[in-house]
Amino acid sequence: MYDCPMISTMRLLFGSFALLALAGCASPQPLAPVATTHPVVGESIAAAVTFRVTVPAATPVGDTVFIAGSFQAWNPGSASHALTRQSDGRWTITLDLAPGSPIQFKFTRGSWPRVEKGANGEEIPDRVLTPLAGQTYDFTVARWADLGTITGNVTSFTYAPFLGGRRVWVYLPPGYAQSTDRYPVLYMLDGQNLFDVRTSFAGEWKVDEACESLIASGELRPLIVVGIENGGASRITEYTPWSDPGYGGGGAESHLVAIRDQLIPEIDARYRTLAGPNFRWMAGSSLGGLISYYAGLAHSDTWTRIAALSPSIWWDNRHMLSYATSRPRAGLARVYQDMGTSEGSAQYITDLRDMRTRFVDMGFGVNLDLLHIEAAGATHSEAYWALRTPQMLKFIAGNSSTASVP
Repeated sequence: MYDCPMISTMRLLFGSFALLALAGCASPQPLAPVATTHPVVGESIAAAVTFRVTVPAATPVGDTVFIAGSFQAWNPGSASHALTRQSDGRWTITLDLAPGSPIQFKFTRGSWPRVEKGANGEEIPDRVLTPLAGQTYDFTVARWADLGTITGNVTSFTYAPFLGGRRVWVYLPPGYAQSTDRYPVLYMLDGQNLFDVRTSFAGEWKVDEACESLIASGELRPLIVVGIENGGASRITEYTPWSDPGYGGGGAESHLVAIRDQLIPEIDARYRTLAGPNFRWMAGSSLGGLISYYAGLAHSDTWTRIAALSPSIWWDNRHMLSYATSRPRAGLARVYQDMGTSEGSAQYITDLRDMRTRFVDMGFGVNLDLLHIEAAGATHSEAYWALRTPQMLKFIAGNSSTASVP
C-alpha cells in the first residue's frame, strides 16, 4: 500500500498499515473465532499432537506460555493449554486433536495484550495447521506485544511550547554519558514508529538497533537521533507543503518552523549537540519523506542532509517535482531517496527517478552526494523501511572518515 489518492485517509493520518486498530481491530484476538469442541481423550477422533515453541530471550522468567485457538474457544489463558518449559528453553504441550482437521491458533503469555507479534512488532495472521497424529511441530515466537524493543539509550520527553507538548524520542549514542563529545542530530518524522514496537502502529524501524550495531562496528559516526511523533489527525496537514484537492493539508511550513524555533533550541539546550546546519539533518517516510524533501529545499540553512524513504511525490499532482525544479541547491549537502518496486503504480518509481534528475540538475552526483535506491520487491511498510534504515544512516551521517565530507 502506498500513500496515494486511492488509499484511505487513515493511512495518511498515521503512516502505518495497522491503523485498522483505530477502526476497531486493535485487539490481538482474531476476529470472529469459531469455537469447536475439544476432543475427549480416548475418543477415536483424537490423537496426540505436540507443539514445541521457541520464545524470545526477553520473555520474563516467571511467565507461562499458552496456546489459544479454534479448538478451545480462543481462551488466551486456559490452564489446560499452558505449555511446559523444557531444559533447553523451549516450551512444549501435547494435545489431543482431530488429525487432518485444520486448526487456527496463536501463542500468548496468558492474555491477548500479551499475544505474539511479528519480528517488527506487527500483527500476524492466525497460525494455521492441519495436524497429523503423533507429530511434533516446531514454532518460533518473534516478539511479544507487551514487551518493548528499545536498544541502547532511548528516552522521551514532552516540551509544552512545542506543538502543545508533542512527545519527542531521543536516541543517544554509546558512551554519551561518559564523554564530553558533541554530536550531530538527525531529526526523524513519525517518531512513535522508530524505536519501540509498543508505540508503533505496524512495526518499528529499529533505528536504535541499527545505530548501536553500526556505531559499534565503526560504520556509522556516533549521532543523536530525535524522533518527533506525528500528530495523528493532523499528520496530513503537518507533513504536506501544499494542499491536495482530495485531502487538504498544506501545513508543512508551519510544522518546520515549530521544529526550528521551538524544538531545536530545546534539544541543543538538553543535549551536547554540534552547532549549525552542517550537523543537523532530517529523514522521514511516505508523507514524512515529502516534508523531508521540502525541509532540504526550502530550509537548507537549517537542515543540510535529508533522507526521503518511499516519498509521496504524487501529492498535489506531483507539486514537489515542479518545486524542486525551481529551487537552487543552496546549502543542501546530501540527499538519500528510495522506493520499493512493489509499492503500487509504476508511476511512483518514475516520480522518484524524476526527482533524481532534479537533484542532478542542481549539481548532485549519483552515488556521491545523492543516493538513489530502488528496492526490488519492497512494499510501502515499516518492515522494509527498517531494512533500508542502516544504508540510509550510513549515507546521511557517514563514518569517522567520511563524516566531514559534504
